[in-house]
Amino acid sequence: MKPSAKSRKKSPPSPASRHTAAEIELTSEFLAEITKPRTASIYRYALGKLAEFIADTQYTKVRADGQHPPAPQDARVRVEELRDDLLLKFYQWLRKLDYKPRTCNVYLAAVKRFLTWLDANDHLPVGFQFGKAVNRLKASRGKHHDDNAAREPDPGIPRIVTYYDALPLPPADTQGNQRKRLDVLRARAIVHTLYASAGRVSEVASLTREMVLDGRAKEVRITGKGDKDRLLLLTKEAQAAIAAYCRERKDEFPGLFISQGRGAGKSLKRGTLWAVVKEAAVALDLYKGTSPHAFRHYRAQQLLDEGMELTVLQIYLGHSDIGTTRKIYAPHTDLGKVRSQLTKFGKSAKVAASE
Repeated sequence: MKPSAKSRKKSPPSPASRHTAAEIELTSEFLAEITKPRTASIYRYALGKLAEFIADTQYTKVRADGQHPPAPQDARVRVEELRDDLLLKFYQWLRKLDYKPRTCNVYLAAVKRFLTWLDANDHLPVGFQFGKAVNRLKASRGKHHDDNAAREPDPGIPRIVTYYDALPLPPADTQGNQRKRLDVLRARAIVHTLYASAGRVSEVASLTREMVLDGRAKEVRITGKGDKDRLLLLTKEAQAAIAAYCRERKDEFPGLFISQGRGAGKSLKRGTLWAVVKEAAVALDLYKGTSPHAFRHYRAQQLLDEGMELTVLQIYLGHSDIGTTRKIYAPHTDLGKVRSQLTKFGKSAKVAASE
């Protein structure tokens, strides 16, 4: 069932309906050092949102000492006008406009990264304390933020896998039915891959047929978060679902999960994978916020509860940890041990759903 209008979040005002502001000083120099185009695009948008906040609230019109800053030589927001209440004020402005917590986190992470870069290059204003700026934000978010971060995934996550497994396959007698058939097989392969690998949605969306060997590969080497190489591990059920989908395809496109309609052959975006999960979650009346990332949280908690060693779980999830123990011992963890424990402790989606 669809969430009621009352339960849905109000959409924030569109950028066109808010004040516009010029670029914050040194933004271009900062973005030039971001190597990933998608990350640079997100940061550019977030810093544009920060500039919008500054214009909307007239944040820089009066300094902390009550004095007006000198008139700028151009339209840019000058870095020397920033204060260590910036993160707090920006967050309060976002929440006032009813932006969702996840969106706020993305914007705040980008601004923190910008402030870190300014600090590293000695561009922060005299008296601006980055640690204090972060602590003021933490103190204001308090229990609400902690509760949101600790939210448990819906225990019905495995039912999403069995939901698609139970969908009947249309006969391949017409072009329309053939496309519907591919849609079902693709959805099965997507949710089985999410469940088996606990991969991030961007990692799963980026897979190619060559990487998975059309379902024959048990391990897939990818470049994950932070440009770090890691492995996605696939169960027999996931391999079978991928193989069935690949066998049905009659194309030579390299992507694994691709569009069969408009833009045929292009790898699916994260939003489409989200829609596949959402369709089943709504049909099964699961928590309305269930997303592809919920598979990752569910799988991690399931394996940990069943006794998988924490260090092995960290390798499986591809988590990085600056702790000494993680640095010294994790690189030497035998992949065979990860595979053995995953087989030992990981229930199939069918068994988990039946429980």
